[in-house]
Amino acid sequence: MIAPLLCTSCNSPLAIVDAPTVACTYCGTVNSIPDEHREALRLARDLDEATRTAVREWARLNKITVPRWLFVVTSTAPFILMTAGLALILVDGLLRPESRSDLPLLLGIGVWLPLVPAEALAARVCMMSILVSGAARVGLAFAAAPPASEGAPPSCRQCGAPLSVRPDDVLVRCVYCDTESIVILDSGGLSDFKSRIGSARSSLAQAMAAIAKRARLIRIQTWGRTAVVLGFLILPLIWSFKGSGIQTNRWSLLIAVDAWVLCICLFWNAREAFLPPVTIEELDSIVYGSGEIETEDAPNEARVTTVSGTRGWYDHSSETRNFVIPTIVALMFLAVQLLVLMG
Repeated sequence: MIAPLLCTSCNSPLAIVDAPTVACTYCGTVNSIPDEHREALRLARDLDEATRTAVREWARLNKITVPRWLFVVTSTAPFILMTAGLALILVDGLLRPESRSDLPLLLGIGVWLPLVPAEALAARVCMMSILVSGAARVGLAFAAAPPASEGAPPSCRQCGAPLSVRPDDVLVRCVYCDTESIVILDSGGLSDFKSRIGSARSSLAQAMAAIAKRARLIRIQTWGRTAVVLGFLILPLIWSFKGSGIQTNRWSLLIAVDAWVLCICLFWNAREAFLPPVTIEELDSIVYGSGEIETEDAPNEARVTTVSGTRGWYDHSSETRNFVIPTIVALMFLAVQLLVLMG
């Protein structure tokens, strides 16, 4: 480990640059840079391929914007579409008995068919939001410390040494402690982040690998649940378009059970939009494989806590509302079926 480079006049820390001299940002004194410091800087800039790939991937995700309102709207739209559509059609059937024979077709065109693109869009936006949220938190966890004074370079997030930053740099490795710091984040996001979460312990390559691993798992979950939703749509679609033969058959009332499970899937997806996103501690727990995280503000004997389920969802899956609310919606569909049967 090389000795810190300090100003010969005011003893302030100096940023190491690949040049013979550097001016102190505090007093303006020109200091010479030893060859060993310049060599250490060149070695620090020689990033391995995994880190370079991680930097490119993080920079790509950092440019994607998924507004919170878009994520919430697309996640809740399928459930709202099903609930509001069933309610309107049920009211129409109660107020206009002569229209009851048309209710199945109205359901098919106004509710079941629009659910297909709505659920596919929700799945896509959900995946984008997860990736962008993970990349944003990784970026903030790896963010360099703000400059000590105006005009000074950012500091290492670990040891506080000034960093040598070029205009096109995204990530800079400290020549003293080898810690990686991202240097392109705005101070507003950084100050908001510092009040909520600590910095990462892992490397950027490890964190991005953890995001990729988590994204693969959630992609399987998200598209798998979408496929399940589309599968449960088959029976209501058949009931809506098959004709009076099946619509006036008492056995068709059992399709309400199918609609109940379908509504559970849609309601769970809607609820997931309001659960907390993945944290950098959870990513670290994946990297280190411990399944536990440390809470920095807690006493030493109580600092280790168990990581919650994926995005917090599995900790809430047994709540009563997850089944009562879908049951109410399914009963509306059952009432529509009864109106058609009696009409």
